[in-house]
Amino acid sequence: MSKPVFFISSTIYDMSDLRSSIKWWLEQNNYIVNASDFNDFDKPVDANSYEACLKAIDNSDYFILIIGDRTGGMFDKNTTITQKEYQHAYNRRKLGKIKIINLIRKDTWTNFNQLKSKIKELKNNTEIDKSLVDNLLNEKEKILFNFINEVRRVKEMKEGKLPENNWLHSFDTFKDIVDVLRIELGSKLDLNYKQNRFIAINDIKNNLKKICSKNEGAIYPIAFLSKKLWDNFDFDFDNPNFTFSNDQYLSFGSFYISCLQIKPLVTSRLETLYRTGFFLEYDNNKNDFISGSLNEVAIQLINSYEKINSLHKSLYEKKPNRILELGKKKDNSHLKGTKLEMFFALDFRDSIENCIKLSKSLYNLLMGYDYEVPEIKYINRLPPEMQVKEKNIITDEEILDYLKH
Repeated sequence: MSKPVFFISSTIYDMSDLRSSIKWWLEQNNYIVNASDFNDFDKPVDANSYEACLKAIDNSDYFILIIGDRTGGMFDKNTTITQKEYQHAYNRRKLGKIKIINLIRKDTWTNFNQLKSKIKELKNNTEIDKSLVDNLLNEKEKILFNFINEVRRVKEMKEGKLPENNWLHSFDTFKDIVDVLRIELGSKLDLNYKQNRFIAINDIKNNLKKICSKNEGAIYPIAFLSKKLWDNFDFDFDNPNFTFSNDQYLSFGSFYISCLQIKPLVTSRLETLYRTGFFLEYDNNKNDFISGSLNEVAIQLINSYEKINSLHKSLYEKKPNRILELGKKKDNSHLKGTKLEMFFALDFRDSIENCIKLSKSLYNLLMGYDYEVPEIKYINRLPPEMQVKEKNIITDEEILDYLKH
């Protein structure tokens, strides 16, 4: 997977900690960072440091300019090395080959605006000697002042043009810079999240392929077990065997043979993502990560995968000759079945339908689309004496309340 590359341009001596922090933050989000003061910066032996920087800019997707009070090293009499890097990047930006993010220290920005107001005031005062304006700044300050105006594209504005990329983001803390980067990068941020999301969605798609089929362009569960014929089915320990009607035999036989081809659903990668907290959501009010809709749907889907795998094993691994039995029609043995077998088969059908609903919901949650958390209902076909009464079901809130006291 190709990763966006950043070039950090600034003076080094006064910006080393800040450059290090920005590099760390971007790399934590899985970007590649070119910063000339670090050992991983490409330094060709046959090129000087300036040529190496220009080459690095040519190979970058983003150029981060940081302006402070220092001018740094000089490229020539009137131009700093940082300024020259910016000019090179801006020329590439006009060709659509790089994006530029301009940052300036808040104190530097405040001083600049105060000087700008002072210069304007002196120029408008007819009683003041105009040489005072020229002598207001020393040479280094003039270079920095002109550089800031260059980044603001003041000359173009005076010519009546509408320059692009002339916004200077002022910052006081590292958090201010992170906020700017988050806004500027937008949907390109958090590549680790995107990689994990790709893994999750890929497994969702591949697992759906195993339990779905296509009919006239539409996607359906791989097999149907008639609700009309089976929804009144009850499990009975006292009468474990039963006889299919012809319609029930056709319904079950078709379902049984179709589902035989289902391969085990992959659960390991989603389980790993779940354990790392990938599906958790940050709650600003609680200042903590919580289990919201994304996490709840994810664990339900994982449980659904595991249940389908378990039921498939119960239906097929223990009865390798069941298909042959269903095919024998002379002695009506094909009409013979057990209620346990039908219990597993109906649960299998419900689990496949629930899995499809949960897959769609989790996909939409991961992509930020409109979603519905499906209401998953497992039909309880156990005898009444074996069913857990609703009043006896313990809620999550009751468990948490018990743990706290």
